Amino acid sequence: MEKQLQLKQTIEQNLNEYFANTDLFLVDVKVLSNGKIEVFADGETNNITIDECVHISKHLNNFLEENGLMHDNLSLDVSSPGMDEPLKAPKQFKKQLHKNVDVVLKNGLKITGELIAAAENQISIKEIIIIKKTETIEEHTYSFDEIKSVKKHFNFKL
Repeated sequence: MEKQLQLKQTIEQNLNEYFANTDLFLVDVKVLSNGKIEVFADGETNNITIDECVHISKHLNNFLEENGLMHDNLSLDVSSPGMDEPLKAPKQFKKQLHKNVDVVLKNGLKITGELIAAAENQISIKEIIIIKKTETIEEHTYSFDEIKSVKKHFNFKL
């Protein structure tokens, strides 16, 4: 387990340096017990492209080989976080400012609203509540300690 954590930290450090002075940022790295390494990255202004994922994968594969960290049972997967994955990195929250998100609190409460602020340790949501055709706007601020997950909100109603 400690080897997995060390590998994860080494990959994070390398990719954060690789992404310096670019639009890209690291969202998450998972080193699984079955030898699979999953890297999730995104762009600050635009979504990450397949070509960028390919370049990251080649870079990371070369880095792991050069440092003796790549062996036969390791596999590497680089992708975007996916539309249904929770937001994790601070830059993801900033990218979603003024867009609707679904917030699930640790106490079970679920709130859908506009992400109006994102700080290092908290977010603020503007929720529109409609009761009997009367609209009320409430603003909520939650620390990350209170939050179970935050996801992009998708409305599939036509």
